[in-house]
Amino acid sequence: MKIRIINPDYGVGEEAMAQRCSILQQFVGPDVELSMVCLTQTKVEIDSAADVVLAGPEILELAKQAEQDGCDAVVLYCFSDPAAEACRERLRIPVVGGAQASVLQAPLVARQSGVILSDPARIGEKELFLPTLGIGPGRIKAIGAIHFQGKSIWDNREEAFAQLVEEGKRLIRKQGVQCLILGCLSFLGLARPLSEKLGVPVIDPAIAAVCTAESLVRQGI
Repeated sequence: MKIRIINPDYGVGEEAMAQRCSILQQFVGPDVELSMVCLTQTKVEIDSAADVVLAGPEILELAKQAEQDGCDAVVLYCFSDPAAEACRERLRIPVVGGAQASVLQAPLVARQSGVILSDPARIGEKELFLPTLGIGPGRIKAIGAIHFQGKSIWDNREEAFAQLVEEGKRLIRKQGVQCLILGCLSFLGLARPLSEKLGVPVIDPAIAAVCTAESLVRQGI
């Protein structure tokens, strides 16, 4: 089984993409081959609704190429699920976005969940976006954020994790959520230690997306 992961940020290095695939490989079967590509023409990183629109055409072309390359599924490596519906219109293989996969998994382990973003400025956008992904009203009880705009989460892991701990505690204590969803795919690898620290389930959208894609392919859906 081959799953192509499309990273919608421009110019991600080969080493960085291989590192992400290596982490994700731990969560899929031994017969699953993961590969990642990123934008090479559209010079944006997905930090706004405008970026999602600008990146859309190249994401669609990368998804079509994945199908032509014989991939069995496509994963959109972003919590905005950019161009997901457009890709599904054009492809016959599953297309799974990180946001949708994670918010649909959350009700399996908790009544109400909280989402933690990397930038408070995007809370309003996500409040409108997440209910469009197929979850019932009230399933996402609260959306919070750490303050990491303009900084690399990958280059500042300890600081990012410390902020996630504090924001997670706030959502659990003040909002009463029973599960946390990491609202940025650069948080890859931090869900398990955060869950151990806070004592609640924490869903990693990158892992949720590749595992969902694998499941759909195995079911022949």
